[in-house]
Amino acid sequence: MYDLLITGGNLFYKDAPVDIGKDIAIKDGIIVKVADNIDTGLAEKVIDASGKLIVPTFMDTHMHIDKAFTMDDDDTVSLIAACNNSDRQDIKYFDWTDEQIYDEIMEHSSRVVEMCIAHGTTLIKTNLLFTPNWKTIALDAMMDLKKKYKGYCEVLNGVSFPDEFREELLRATADGKTDYIAGYPHLTPDHAACTDDCFNIAREFNLPVDLHCDESDCINLDCFRYIIKKTKECHMEGLVTCGHVTGLNANKMPEEMAAEAIREAAEAKMNVTSLTACNMYLMNATRRGPTRVRQLVEAGVNVAVASDNIRDTFRPFGNCDLLEEALTTAQVHKFGTSEWLHRTMEFITYNAAKNAVAKDYGLGEGCKADLNILDADTPELAIINKAKRLFVIKDGNVIARDGVIDRSFMK
Repeated sequence: MYDLLITGGNLFYKDAPVDIGKDIAIKDGIIVKVADNIDTGLAEKVIDASGKLIVPTFMDTHMHIDKAFTMDDDDTVSLIAACNNSDRQDIKYFDWTDEQIYDEIMEHSSRVVEMCIAHGTTLIKTNLLFTPNWKTIALDAMMDLKKKYKGYCEVLNGVSFPDEFREELLRATADGKTDYIAGYPHLTPDHAACTDDCFNIAREFNLPVDLHCDESDCINLDCFRYIIKKTKECHMEGLVTCGHVTGLNANKMPEEMAAEAIREAAEAKMNVTSLTACNMYLMNATRRGPTRVRQLVEAGVNVAVASDNIRDTFRPFGNCDLLEEALTTAQVHKFGTSEWLHRTMEFITYNAAKNAVAKDYGLGEGCKADLNILDADTPELAIINKAKRLFVIKDGNVIARDGVIDRSFMK
């Protein structure tokens, strides 16, 4: 007997046409059969998905969930600003205890994760923040968040290593609390030294790397190209991600310089995450984006699209909805054809899974039964209409339906 049988769905694959009217049989959280007209009598539960698009669940590969929803009441000072300004006694967070900060992080992060689940996202890569006042509380909160939402959403911790917490965070990494090595080399006095350090730690603990990179409008790609060079030297092809890379699209960027960097990125099997909506919001006199998604994809670079900041001082918007982020990306980059809308759906599914080094992802036999049933028949319409998530399925269980989370699987 199958645990669950989904009938008549239109299956979304990477680099392939949608497979119309297929059945998916699930047993013990695994897709065990994909075929026409599987006998419904062999299944304990049946979902009729006739004419509906089925995609693997979404993955948001660049977030800062520990500081989401931290805009202050007057929309000017956030919790993170308070944590970085210990002399600002007028800020209401000034005298908060560690426990109060932990509770705040958990409350807001839980809100983000639940919004993600309702919108069909079952994996998040989050970059954690460590400040003198915040200390390493965010990492403690994220470890508890992992337990809280086990079976619903995987939270991957991206850890950087500021000097004041370096030894403590290295011990935490040795204890398995770090999922990937994060960093901000372009913001340091010596981007090469910072990059070297990130790679050294990653190799020591056998972890992937995800770095904020060239997040500016400067005609300078030194950081991006150095990360590419380091990826090759360390034989970490496919395991390194650069987020933002808005410098690629800097005003008056020489085409030859951009093309050469993109070619090098493709050779190194780099992942690039475009934070389209957030970078568009941050555009001003020191413009920040977005990056060259079309050229990167055409060169063979694995591109994902993610949310970045959710309702904090960097971006007071965001609904934890990757179909919304995909639609914004399609609009900004003029991805109006069926071919490019299909690719845009890949940015939040298959490409994102590759970015996250996710195993057994997809709709084939043997893949994990993590999938969304969308109220659309094609990926084009799913993006344009921001289609309703009719069913969100994780490990073969329906964890959300029509935007409402089923909490019966929570431990």
